[in-house]
Amino acid sequence: MTTVSDHMTRGVRAMSPRDTAQAAAQVMAELDVAVIPVCDAGRLVGMVSDRDITVRGVARGLPPAHTPLGYLMSAELLSCYEDESIDDVVARMRHARVRRLPVVDRRRRLVGMLLLGEPSEVHAWPP
Repeated sequence: MTTVSDHMTRGVRAMSPRDTAQAAAQVMAELDVAVIPVCDAGRLVGMVSDRDITVRGVARGLPPAHTPLGYLMSAELLSCYEDESIDDVVARMRHARVRRLPVVDRRRRLVGMLLLGEPSEVHAWPP
């Protein structure tokens, strides 16, 4: 069985819920990513996207230099384990219409990210 571990990206950069929106935007620009996992004491507690920063923060007049990610992040999120079947996880991602999924261990510690390309590329996963 092919598992998430075979396809995930390890060594993913995470930020704290106390870090600011400005700091997150700078990291996103540096890494050329649109989403950053948010961890507290090593455990995944949310995700923040460039859209979260723009729509939940800047559009509401919140100063990026002083707005903590804990206020902007999405705390209700899907995740998966690295030993799960890639086919099952890809099916869940397609159903939920997500292209990025945090991979956690059984203690909710972030171990990586699973990224899908365009929906038409999903079939490219090994059988």
